[in-house]
Amino acid sequence: MGTHREVEAAFEVPDDATLPDLSGAGGLARSDRPDPDDLVAQYFDTASLDLLRAGVTLRRRIGGSDEGWHLKVPGDGTADEARTRTEHRLPLGDPTAPDALLDLVRARVRNRPVDVVAELRTRRVPHRWSDATGRAVVEITDDHVHAVVHDGDERTTVTWREWEAELVDDADDDAALAAVTARLGAVPGATPRVASKLERALGDRVPDRRSVEPRDGSAGEVVRAYVARHLERLLDAHAGARGGDDAAVHDARVSARRLRTVLAVYRPVLDRTVTDPLRDELADVGHALGAARDPHVELRGLLRRVEAEPAELVLGPVVARLREDRSQARRAGVERLAAVLGSDAWWRLLDALDAVADGTPTGPDAARPSDEVVPARVRRAWRRLDRRAQDLAAAEPAAADEARHEVRKAARRARYAAEAAVPVVGKPARRSARRARAVQDVLGTQHDTVVRRATLRRVGVQAHLDGENAFTFGRLHALEQAAGDAAARDAEALIERARDPSHRGWMG
Repeated sequence: MGTHREVEAAFEVPDDATLPDLSGAGGLARSDRPDPDDLVAQYFDTASLDLLRAGVTLRRRIGGSDEGWHLKVPGDGTADEARTRTEHRLPLGDPTAPDALLDLVRARVRNRPVDVVAELRTRRVPHRWSDATGRAVVEITDDHVHAVVHDGDERTTVTWREWEAELVDDADDDAALAAVTARLGAVPGATPRVASKLERALGDRVPDRRSVEPRDGSAGEVVRAYVARHLERLLDAHAGARGGDDAAVHDARVSARRLRTVLAVYRPVLDRTVTDPLRDELADVGHALGAARDPHVELRGLLRRVEAEPAELVLGPVVARLREDRSQARRAGVERLAAVLGSDAWWRLLDALDAVADGTPTGPDAARPSDEVVPARVRRAWRRLDRRAQDLAAAEPAAADEARHEVRKAARRARYAAEAAVPVVGKPARRSARRARAVQDVLGTQHDTVVRRATLRRVGVQAHLDGENAFTFGRLHALEQAAGDAAARDAEALIERARDPSHRGWMG
């Protein structure tokens, strides 16, 4: 599969417009005019245009130098009239949408059918401009477009003319594109086309993009926007996470945790009969994500510990045993995760989260002002942290690790609750979130040592039973114990700092 970074600008122009001379614009010197092309582009989507709503287009192009399947996904951002997208390409092949491309956006289309929603026939006259050295920089295409839109059994025809300027594959000259864009935009009647060709053809049928910012000052909007923001991140991470990519699994796990937290903390803003079951389902997904990632993270920590040891203290195939044990666990976790993230239950969960991110269903406090509701809900989350800290202070030594783990989870909940309040409260909420994160991080370090100790003991015992020298496993276990004790001591001051009422006045 090929990948291409597409940077382009487009203008809709009158039928009688004349393409301007671009000599001197951004260092351009001369133009070649390849033969015209007759292109057919079939655009695929669900009946509800889920891809388009996410800013994604999937098309099958027949004719031209880039004939084949193209999946375009939003890039890092936009500047002026230029649009930056990443394009994934496959050969023309079968007329049905290829799974290799659909899998990249499976979280958007889920188990819904994907079919042709529009067919665009374009008469294209290309103009390729080079600089003084002969290096091709920008291609201008003069397109006459005839679009047939599919809406069930109905067909609608739309026609227009447009100019499109795009950096060629090996060019990286945004200044040249900007200069060309300015000159094209100065032509009388030229109107920037910030939408895609497909959006231009569909017109009023184009669905609104989901807002990830509150649209008013209600508590319901603050919660809806937070859910929308982190649902989008979860959807973006889906393809990589299902394939076992460690960074994507991490991103998906964090998003799932944030969603679960906000559904819990802000219950009165939501319809609990709908959202409470979602929390349990998100917890199950979180466990699957953890099983796919935690062995990999644990192995890295263990290997760093071994690498720091003098060679004479590493007795036997310690690294090989640790690699095999944790790699086997990770493979099993990734296999399970792929099944979870491709199941009908997962698609139903995403559908339900879509409804929350779109503003339904709502609870009794949804319409109330956010500055009345949000701080009070955050306060409850922080009181939970206080209770867990008190439990830790009273815990017997044998139960201290479990109590610290509970403090860590409460700190994470308090952090996410405060972060969700930032649009309402601003810097004070952000400051409180940082204090909770400090507790979460140091106790995360401590908990990691607990997990690694369990692995070292289990693998070390097996090594001993197999007749190997288990000295190194015992030594590593002791080092992990010392690191855990140090983290536990560091946590004491951070917990007290998080519980200090001086930063919590905004919670009421």
